[in-house]
Amino acid sequence: MKHGVINAGEPAEPVHQTPEQARCDAIQAAFRTADAPLSLFCEPPPQPPQIAPTDSVLNLRLADELDYARRMLDQMGDELAADMGVVMRHSVALQTVDIVGQMVGHIANVVRSSDPDASVERIGMGDLKARLLRSGGL
Repeated sequence: MKHGVINAGEPAEPVHQTPEQARCDAIQAAFRTADAPLSLFCEPPPQPPQIAPTDSVLNLRLADELDYARRMLDQMGDELAADMGVVMRHSVALQTVDIVGQMVGHIANVVRSSDPDASVERIGMGDLKARLLRSGGL
C-alpha cells in the first residue's frame, strides 16, 4: 500500500479495530464465503392456532352487534377526521373514538370465542388486557 491506496490483490494493513467493528467484519466475511446466501431476516414466529367460535348463538349475535358498533364508530371517526377544523379542535377526542373502536373489536372477539381466556391473552392492547385479567373484585 502506497500513500493510502490499496493495490488490487494486496492485503490491507491491519489496523486497530473496536470489538464491534471486528464482529461486523467477521459477519461480512462469513456472508461472502457462505455457500448459501445468508439472510438478515428471521422467520416470523408461528401463529397460535385459531380459536373456534362459541356454540352460543346469543354470544355470536352479541359479537356481531359489537362489530357493527365498531364499524359505526370507525365510520363516524373517518367522517370527522375528514374535516381539518374538527381535527384541529378535537384530535384527542378523535383518538379516543379510535381507541374505543379497538376495544369493542377485542371484546367482540372474546365474546365470540369458545375459549374466552385464550382470546383475552391474544389482546394486543395492554391496558384492556390488564383490566380483563385483573384479580379481585369488580
